[in-house]
Amino acid sequence: MRVGLSIDPPLASIPGMLSEEGVDVYQTVLRDPGRFGNYGVPEPADRTALMEGLRGRRVWGVAHGSLLINLASPEGRIRNSSVSSLLADLKVAAEVGLDAVCFHVGYTKGHPSAEAALTLATRKLGELIARMPAGPRLLLENSCEGSEMGQTIPELARLVRDVGAPPDRFGLLIDTCHLHAAGFDLSGETAGQQLADALSDEGVLERVVAFHLNDCQLPCGAHRDRHATPGAGTIGMGVISVATHAAFAPLPGVLELSIEDARQGLAFLRQHGATSA
Repeated sequence: MRVGLSIDPPLASIPGMLSEEGVDVYQTVLRDPGRFGNYGVPEPADRTALMEGLRGRRVWGVAHGSLLINLASPEGRIRNSSVSSLLADLKVAAEVGLDAVCFHVGYTKGHPSAEAALTLATRKLGELIARMPAGPRLLLENSCEGSEMGQTIPELARLVRDVGAPPDRFGLLIDTCHLHAAGFDLSGETAGQQLADALSDEGVLERVVAFHLNDCQLPCGAHRDRHATPGAGTIGMGVISVATHAAFAPLPGVLELSIEDARQGLAFLRQHGATSA
């Protein structure tokens, strides 16, 4: 797997960081992830520096959408702000040559049933995708906490099917920590095959575009989002099994860790032949 880093803005720092760490995959943010609106949006000079610094290089990049995104919110203001925020990120991503924008779909809280929340999220997703700019793909990331939607592979698959968007517009990003914390045990040596089979059974294996290749601090099923360095958590060698599986090895993966922890994670992955980085 092509594994890289999560790098905070400014965007101008990304080319140098990639060269320094010897990787060609990265994740960043294009605005303050804790707010809606144009807070922290990269200035034109910062955008230009990223594009110039990566010109001619084979690099894959993804932006993480706002942590406030909730396409199923009972409040129309939040739903609409969520769509606007993702559209704004997709526009900047298209401008600077990012490959994708990933996001969490939202919560069932405030709805009479999970079904009602899923129906609303599906409708808003369809509206969002219909307005997307050409270029970057929108990637739905799995979740693990509280009333978050998209914690299981069947639920992710349902959203993909119900939205009905083409694969070049809408795909999946699998976070291994989140999946393990949500109850899908990735700790075994056959974790990669089990994951591929589960995705294939739901008809969405080909929709997986990228990974957050995080280990997990807590036990399987803890339903808490606590990332660990690959090899230092409860998934352990299961991370290697996923990263080396034939279905996933050609894909990009990001370590959502501090730079120092990511270096340790990359060393572990390289030691076990799990990354080409």
